[in-house]
Amino acid sequence: MQIEGIDSIDNRILEVIKDNARLSYREIGEQVGISRVSVKTRMDAMREKGVIRGFQTVIDPTGVPEGTRFFLDVDCESESYEDVVHYLASNRMIRRIYGVSGNCRIHAEGFANNRRNLEVFANTVYRYQHGVRRLEFHTVLTTIMDIDGGVGYVRYQEDKYRKNGREQARETAIPGGPDRGPEPGGKGV
Repeated sequence: MQIEGIDSIDNRILEVIKDNARLSYREIGEQVGISRVSVKTRMDAMREKGVIRGFQTVIDPTGVPEGTRFFLDVDCESESYEDVVHYLASNRMIRRIYGVSGNCRIHAEGFANNRRNLEVFANTVYRYQHGVRRLEFHTVLTTIMDIDGGVGYVRYQEDKYRKNGREQARETAIPGGPDRGPEPGGKGV
């Protein structure tokens, strides 16, 4: 992370604390190469400028292994927009709601503890919310990148992933299934 408008030392401090804000000033200073007093002074200044807005524990209720994260796109009539937003905001499954470009469009992110609850919720939104013109649900299969959540992007097209993917595909192939073609450098069937 490089933030324009602050010097390289402040940027290094931010890089150190972004993954663990519970480090002491001394520990941060050791990693950055400055004294603990300098770390405190610089961090206080960044708080005053609004670069650092606080230190908090981030609790992710979607971190449980069971459950489904989903995205919801809703097109609704203009007179129903606020009612639909209110309904979504009052549902415990919905984590974030965005008004997006387009005529009365809503994008929401949510988490259902099981697929049945998600199905009931989807049907309820569509059937009982007057003014909903179109509704799309998308379930998340995997998180590819989440800068705020600490998931960096990994290019799966690299050779080490390709090989593992081919091996996994062979292991899970349906017996007698269609030929998937020759391996690169191999002979066809």
